[in-house]
Amino acid sequence: MNKSRMALAVLGAMLAASSPAVEANPITDVNDPAYVARTVHPDGEKARAEAASLEKLAPYVDPDLRPAADAKATPETVALYRYLAAIGKSGRVIYGHENDAHHKMFRPVGGSESDTKDVTGALAGIVGFDSLSFTGDELRLDDCDWNMGVRYVERMAEITRKAAGEGSILTLSMHLPNFDRVAKKAAVTGEEDFSGYSPHIMEGNVAHRILPGGNLNEVYNRYLDLVADYGLRMQEQGIPVIFRPLHEHNGFWFWWGVKTTSAKDFQKLWEYTVTYLRDKKGVHNFLYAYSPNGPFQNEQEYFTRYPGDAWVDIFGMDTYDDDQTGSYYTNLDRSLALIRSLAEKHGKLVGLTEAGVRQDGSLAVSGNKDKQWFSKVSDICAKHHAAYFMTWSNFEKLPHNFFSPYMVSENRGHEMVNDFVNYYNEDHSLFADGLVDYRPLAR
Repeated sequence: MNKSRMALAVLGAMLAASSPAVEANPITDVNDPAYVARTVHPDGEKARAEAASLEKLAPYVDPDLRPAADAKATPETVALYRYLAAIGKSGRVIYGHENDAHHKMFRPVGGSESDTKDVTGALAGIVGFDSLSFTGDELRLDDCDWNMGVRYVERMAEITRKAAGEGSILTLSMHLPNFDRVAKKAAVTGEEDFSGYSPHIMEGNVAHRILPGGNLNEVYNRYLDLVADYGLRMQEQGIPVIFRPLHEHNGFWFWWGVKTTSAKDFQKLWEYTVTYLRDKKGVHNFLYAYSPNGPFQNEQEYFTRYPGDAWVDIFGMDTYDDDQTGSYYTNLDRSLALIRSLAEKHGKLVGLTEAGVRQDGSLAVSGNKDKQWFSKVSDICAKHHAAYFMTWSNFEKLPHNFFSPYMVSENRGHEMVNDFVNYYNEDHSLFADGLVDYRPLAR
């Protein structure tokens, strides 16, 4: 080695010694030791053999059952309602995952558009998504899309229609923008823009002002027009949707919650939202899910600001496991027992409408305390005839922002992938490949 090359080598060694070591990053490194080999394999053939067929569900089907919120509900919507009710009574439980068809924690080579599908071979049985996708906050379009005239609602209709074609049932929520901010921004820019996450901004007395007679009513109507546009696109395809508006209204973190909205205004807002979509826009393929934040001790807690039986089809609950000490299961069991008794009394269905582990925000990449969490939650749901439970979204490569296990390559994945596959393989768990055409139940 000549002197100049030797000097460069010495300098390189000195720089390497003085530079901080590059930490391993499991968010980008598929070989990170946090990931494990998938040694348990999904049995798709078994799942299809155990599918929730109409023949198996026949003893549990009520042929007279109809959703309460829409007397003109489409036949497909009526059929889905009866199908979900029968699934709950049969002891089966559908697994759901928010944004399962278009957001992922990891995109391995050769993977699908779904982390759930990468792990199990099937989409989640319930595919959730939010109206944030209608404004570009949870959906991106490229220049080609814009040049071809494709817009957000149209693209979401394409994505969810495909998911429904694979067997998934759809559920839509609304993280509504603060319409006071929308109006103020439009006054400056001259354009109405619903994008930008602002449901947590409390100012503006929004719930009161978006009701009829309020100066923000027309702004809210134009937002609901986006929801109606989507709903009607699905209605044309014969696809019903579980619609979950104004969720967690008994909490303090959204502007429609208890901190800034009166009980009277909340109930009026729920009624107005249903009426506008159903009667003004002609959307008749929505099942309306009521989903306060749990857990609950008694009937009074659950019915805080309840809009009434005529406006609701599904009794839901949103509740998260924030410590994994085991207390979550106790609270979930007690809460679902209460909700089941209320649902039977009021003629409604039961669903665990939003759930998940929040260990520093979500599931952890490694070190999760209870790797059988999904199976245990499903067992509790089955016990209380909850037709489904839905975990929150996996977002692209963000630590502490994913709620379901994922693969990083064909054979390696998150530390809970084998436990999750075991859950998929259980007799009573249902994913998209275990659901069937329920439309004959409308007859």
